[in-house]
Amino acid sequence: MPELPEVEVAARALRRWLVGAPIARVRTKRSNVVASRLGTLRGQTCSAVERRGKWLRISFDTTTLFSHLGMTGKWVERAPTDRALAHEHAVFTLAERSVRYVDPRAFGRLVLAKRELPAWTALGPDPLLDGVDPARLRGRRAIKDVLLDQSVLAGIGNIQATEALFHARIHPERAANELSDAERAALADGIGWTLQRTLALEDGTEITYLGEKGSENPFVVYGRAGEPCPSCRRALERIVQAGRTTTFCARCQPRRR
Repeated sequence: MPELPEVEVAARALRRWLVGAPIARVRTKRSNVVASRLGTLRGQTCSAVERRGKWLRISFDTTTLFSHLGMTGKWVERAPTDRALAHEHAVFTLAERSVRYVDPRAFGRLVLAKRELPAWTALGPDPLLDGVDPARLRGRRAIKDVLLDQSVLAGIGNIQATEALFHARIHPERAANELSDAERAALADGIGWTLQRTLALEDGTEITYLGEKGSENPFVVYGRAGEPCPSCRRALERIVQAGRTTTFCARCQPRRR
């Protein structure tokens, strides 16, 4: 599932592909993913591509396209003459390339708006753009749930939360208000560490998701339940929180301080 690093990779690629080039043709597939008026982008020129959390804001002459990648969405570049791709929902043809939105599970969204989208304005601080204020990591909920709240921090998902908690040696089920100031600072550092590490590993022209054919697991503990902890060698454990799996080390991340 795309989280902040994957969406940042998409934003960087879209800036290279779209900014400054007028769109000659728009082709869409009828689905819940695509805005009904996407064809109005024909003839318009992209002026900017911004990212906040897991959302993209793509500015054109008279309107703005907001893009959320859902669970399996990605933007790719192909030659204008290349055949249609499987699960292709939208194609923007420019003079020298076609930029395509592909989404096998069709949970993503392409939304046109002349004003700000409420989902965009409701987002909390973006860790990559704004940094992480440890004071925001509070509350009665489990710290893992706090990290996944997009109004607290925008862009953190299950993978990045799992990695950051391991880096900070904090059990995912601990209540956020139980953490000391030092632990909150360590967690803020862990968030920055895992985001930068993932970006360094994934940065390129096209996103490859974990589980896709040919992909390898680049993460330290996520998806590695049963394998030895990289720190103490005890077998990593797996629990389910709010329907999401969490991998952790019971020795390095004790339930109680």
